[in-house]
Amino acid sequence: MTTKHNIIVITICVIIAVAIPFLYKTHEGNKINYKTFRADSGWGYDVVVNGKLLIHQQYIPVVAEKKEFSTEQQAEEAAQLVVSKLKNNKLPTLSKAEVQQICGVD
Repeated sequence: MTTKHNIIVITICVIIAVAIPFLYKTHEGNKINYKTFRADSGWGYDVVVNGKLLIHQQYIPVVAEKKEFSTEQQAEEAAQLVVSKLKNNKLPTLSKAEVQQICGVD
């Protein structure tokens, strides 16, 4: 049975879900790039938009433990995928399947 409260919560969730892509929307001419960096025991990456740091990713995302990328190539592949998503007006998040493909971790 749907209550008034549930309808309100669902409506708010839908509004937020629709608004999220607009928060990350890029415009023609935005300069989006990345750089890898050496971390404590591995690699990470930064994503920079118009000279401002947007993402500092020291650890592999969607992995339960704090684990850095094993190689610079892995960090670079992840960063390239995030940049590609931003340029295509998508959320800059990586799925578990994408991370597994890049890093081979569970």
